[in-house]
Amino acid sequence: MEDQMKNAVTCMIVDDEKPAHQVLNQYIDRVPGLSPIEGAYLGLDALDKIPILKPDILFLDVEMPDLSGLRVLDLLKTLTASVILTTAHQNFAVDGYGYAVKGFLLKPIYFEEFISTVYRVRQQREIINNSAFMPVQPVLTGFEIDLESGDDSQGKFPVFHKDTMIVKVDGRIVQIPYADVTFVEGAKNYVKIYIGDIVRYCRIPISVMMSRLPSSLFITTNRSFIVNRLAFIEMEGNEMLMNNNYRVKVSKDLRALVLAKLTFNG
Repeated sequence: MEDQMKNAVTCMIVDDEKPAHQVLNQYIDRVPGLSPIEGAYLGLDALDKIPILKPDILFLDVEMPDLSGLRVLDLLKTLTASVILTTAHQNFAVDGYGYAVKGFLLKPIYFEEFISTVYRVRQQREIINNSAFMPVQPVLTGFEIDLESGDDSQGKFPVFHKDTMIVKVDGRIVQIPYADVTFVEGAKNYVKIYIGDIVRYCRIPISVMMSRLPSSLFITTNRSFIVNRLAFIEMEGNEMLMNNNYRVKVSKDLRALVLAKLTFNG
């Protein structure tokens, strides 16, 4: 138990609203391997506490009465934490692209988005040990396979690698390079992976796919679609035309964020 606490990923919340602290703390408590530490309700207070507490993950509200979250990032000379901005307005999330921000959570924050974002940040942090951080069940249960043993008795696919994913299609094991994927569509507890005009069916929730695909290449356009940013031809209104001539809807709430990711060079 002591070793688990020592290896826990510490999470700090900076938000001027008490309900925001309550919700995020509840989510943190539900994830084994995450540990909440003392938070802050004002930007100035955060400037004092962050260098001392050195959180691994920082949930930082953009709008606060004294200093905005972005201003806090401006004033912090050194920051080792992975920053996740929280905001009720997607345009502030767009502003965050000028900073070393690892993720965004739009309020109201739902647990599905929380775990997807935190899991993606976990993948980016070398300091987090897999044995200390296990995603909440059943979100990620049963979709990874031990390739050395070859045991697929529980249908543990897909497997995600650096540049490819391995899926099971009609009893066959198929490797799909991320670059070949046009977009992914979610449907209940499975997804449809579009590779040009070819469609592969994979038994995995869309929320898990969102957390596992590389965020540098893929963009979530709404709750049911993830697109390859290099496979889109044009965007008109709230629709994206992909290079396989399919059109994908873009949520009004996410449109500004999608545009920012399409034009972001970092």
